[in-house]
Amino acid sequence: MKSLHIKNARAVLPTGVTALVSILIKNGKIAKIGEVAEKCDKEIDACGGYLLPGFIDIHVHGGGGADFMDGTSKAFETAIKSHLEHGTTTIVPTALTATKEELIGFINAYHEFKATSEYSDLAAGLHLEGPYFSSANAKSKGAQKGNLIRDIDFDEIDELLNLANGDIIRWDAAPEIENSNLFAKRMVENNITCAVAHTDATAEQATKAFENGFSHVTHFYNAVSAHRKREQKVYAGVVEATYINDDVTIELIGDGCHIAKEDFLLAMKIKGCENISVITDAMRIAGTNMTSGKLGSVKSGSNVIVDDGVAKLPDLTSFAGSIATMDRCLRVLCKDFGFGMTDAAVMLSLAPAKLLSIDSVKGSIEIGKDADLVITDEDLSVKTVLVNGDEKYVRN
Repeated sequence: MKSLHIKNARAVLPTGVTALVSILIKNGKIAKIGEVAEKCDKEIDACGGYLLPGFIDIHVHGGGGADFMDGTSKAFETAIKSHLEHGTTTIVPTALTATKEELIGFINAYHEFKATSEYSDLAAGLHLEGPYFSSANAKSKGAQKGNLIRDIDFDEIDELLNLANGDIIRWDAAPEIENSNLFAKRMVENNITCAVAHTDATAEQATKAFENGFSHVTHFYNAVSAHRKREQKVYAGVVEATYINDDVTIELIGDGCHIAKEDFLLAMKIKGCENISVITDAMRIAGTNMTSGKLGSVKSGSNVIVDDGVAKLPDLTSFAGSIATMDRCLRVLCKDFGFGMTDAAVMLSLAPAKLLSIDSVKGSIEIGKDADLVITDEDLSVKTVLVNGDEKYVRN
């Protein structure tokens, strides 16, 4: 039986942060939290650093110089390996609004990656962000390509679902567009999380969408409607509808640029951290020193620059994803926003695990769960990343 002893760690548990403690891992599972007397095959000294559950990023477009829309197995591996080095042990590769041919290439590349890469276990399924969005409002479009946004096409949906063969686990759409209710029902029938995104919907439209099967809101506050006056009449938006629907979960970009601290605090107060997944929404520049690149494929993606720590369209009209990694999100939450480590770990790991229905085996440091773990130093910089008890990254 393969065994590992991690000692001198401040473990971030669901109940709080421990004093220095030992963790015993056997056959890739957490076997004991406390004193470890037996001799193990390997020992890791955390040197007083923090031990956290591996981060779970449910919305990410790329990293390490690659974008999942590049449509190759190599691009998948490059991006996933890059995020692994920053503590992400489970990832959901995300497509953006694109042609049907590009979406087919995205799905086929994922299948090749899953069949051939040593990092295949890190990918939990696919997320399609679009292409069925609202083009009526430029702000709700964000960095999505307006000429590729289109009406809901059930023939296209069926073709992509058949090709994916169960690997699409989430699909986003705008609830105010025609046939969105039928779209939501189709997603529910296929056990796919249906999320509201890039929308100018009113609260009434959003509430109806939640009743029809939409259950999550993509990058909450960003490209999502809120209270406003339209043609001399006041309307609430998706933000308000989400807040008054307790069963709807949200995700927040944790780079410290997309969302103000006060908005983050408000979301925590109303929804609770157990219903909030922190995401990177990272694009290919994440995890690199690049100052410009493409959002989407190298061939047909949008040009993006880095400005003041965030990815933007060159004309500065919109953010364009982020350059964040999940360890940066951890530092933003705990150092910049002042949140506790336990709440941060819930939003970075346990809440997204619940959304993916894998919280019985991942998302927190508990006996019997997978030993997907991150060791950081006191400054919350990643030192070691373990997946199923195996060291996948060690900082030199």
